Amino acid sequence: MAGAVALVLAGAGAWLLWPENLPTQWPDKAAFCANAATFEVSEQDHITGEERLAAVRAMAVSSPEALRDEMRVLVDDLVPESEPHSHVSADEFQEVTVKVGEFVERACGLNLPSIRT
Repeated sequence: MAGAVALVLAGAGAWLLWPENLPTQWPDKAAFCANAATFEVSEQDHITGEERLAAVRAMAVSSPEALRDEMRVLVDDLVPESEPHSHVSADEFQEVTVKVGEFVERACGLNLPSIRT
C-alpha cells in the first residue's frame, strides 16, 4: 500500500513539474516518438551520424509547436558545416538538450542517455 501511495505521489509531482506549454498529446506524437526511439540508450552503438540527423529532422517536423525552436537548435548542431545553420553557446545547447530529452522521456516513455527524469 505504501508503495502504491509513493508511486501516485511521484506521478503527481512529475505532472506538477511538466511545463505548461508542452503538451502530453499532439497530432504527430506517434511519428515524433518513433523517430525519438532512434536515440534510446540501447540504440547508441547502432546509429550513424546521417541516421541521427534524419531522425532529428523528422522529430523537428513532428514536434509540438512549443518545442520547435529547441528542435531547430538540435538540427543545427548535427548538420554538416556546408549546410546553413546557426550556433548557440554551450550552456544554451545543454539547456536545450536537457529540455528536449526530458520531454522525450516523459512524452514517449523512452530512456535516453544522460537524461534523468
